[in-house]
Amino acid sequence: MSDSSPAGEENHATESEPSATGRQWRRRDSWRAGSVLRVSHLVRLLHTLLPGIVLLCAFYAASLWSFTLFHSLVELFSIALLFSIFLFGWNARAFLDSDYFLLLGLACLPMIAFEAIHMFGQPWMAVLPGGIETSTRALIAGRFVQAFALLLAIRFLTRRLRPHPTLFLLLTSTILLAGAVLFYPLQLCCTPDGVPTTFTIASHSITAAMMMGAMVLAHRSSHRFHHNVLSLMTMAIAFAALASIAFGLESFVAGPWFVLAHLSLALSFYLIYKALVETGFTRPYEILFHNLKQAEEHTRAMSYRDELTGLYNRRGFFSMAEQQVKLSKRTNHNMLLFYCDLDAMKTINDTLGHHEGDMALVDVANILRQTFRESDIIARIGGDEFVVLAIETSDTSVGTLRMRLEQNLIAFEERVGRPYSISLSSGVATYDPNLSESLEQVLSRADDLMYQQKQAHRKRPVS
Repeated sequence: MSDSSPAGEENHATESEPSATGRQWRRRDSWRAGSVLRVSHLVRLLHTLLPGIVLLCAFYAASLWSFTLFHSLVELFSIALLFSIFLFGWNARAFLDSDYFLLLGLACLPMIAFEAIHMFGQPWMAVLPGGIETSTRALIAGRFVQAFALLLAIRFLTRRLRPHPTLFLLLTSTILLAGAVLFYPLQLCCTPDGVPTTFTIASHSITAAMMMGAMVLAHRSSHRFHHNVLSLMTMAIAFAALASIAFGLESFVAGPWFVLAHLSLALSFYLIYKALVETGFTRPYEILFHNLKQAEEHTRAMSYRDELTGLYNRRGFFSMAEQQVKLSKRTNHNMLLFYCDLDAMKTINDTLGHHEGDMALVDVANILRQTFRESDIIARIGGDEFVVLAIETSDTSVGTLRMRLEQNLIAFEERVGRPYSISLSSGVATYDPNLSESLEQVLSRADDLMYQQKQAHRKRPVS
């Protein structure tokens, strides 16, 4: 391989990074596309939130007139939402792509029970024994159920849930826990005059922390959610955490923190309802076919890759290279196309076996990755044939790149010590956007130059 001049090395040092013009075009296009997506996503979220916010504003107005009316309305609204989530999660379990929402739906059953106990346990209702103590116990139990459900549901994004045994376990646990809430003899959650105890404040703090943990786990698994569903669930968990914090800050039943807590909790249930029920019915592909969409994208991506080396295959190379050709014409920057062929491939296969031949191909792929930039397009387009499209380079960079490739080949042999020598024949052709030459024609020129070098190249014997 030929040496490069110092001028060539200096030129490549300045051209090895994308030009300011190219970066500006890509940055502007990316910003425009991202802005459109962000605005569209924000409009959709506002459209989703608007009915719930209007209804909660009406509840708040009711609290200014009568707290008893407000509390009854918001509790009935929450119970109706929880029951709807349970019905959909249970009846659609065979169609949902994961059991995340199934577990949340099943957890709504104990939450319905505790919301009802909380409502009917209030002193002004005089329906259940214990008064404010019973009501506060039920409130705390409901928040722990919700927090545990949000944490455990993440596990069932990839695992299957046994619905009937889980339903039986939840119903049994609900009956036992409801009995403890109603009939536990000690004053645990409130003082005789209704002031929350340290236990109550600590319980709400713990549930708030658990819900924030559930939010972190959901974002770590964000690739398994549709972006709209993830946004709704993030807001739902955040409002649930806010509700727990507000409950812990309130010092008496009808205070402003108590109103904020109930509004936040109702909004949390509403957002889960929107994420599951409405999304599943009005845009079912966002939940029901999310895994199918991911599988299609994975299949499409794999169809562009060479299974052995992980590089692009011929199809992937032309797909990616055509995009760079369009950008090259827009920015008026040349590109270099390297066509490389592994020497003595047949000898390696015949002498050492096809496994060693495959290892040699993988070695070449790694050497090419080391030699060229991450932004360059590297592909294996044939049995022992590789191509590299070096973007935003010029003819003066050829010597530098050839020398770097030769140095990496030598360093690899010294470091790894295969039972054969890796040698490449290569041809380089320039793509000029000002010429009416297709990518296929440039590839053909590079192939011809590679063949000429291969004919003159002295093949190294297999050691």
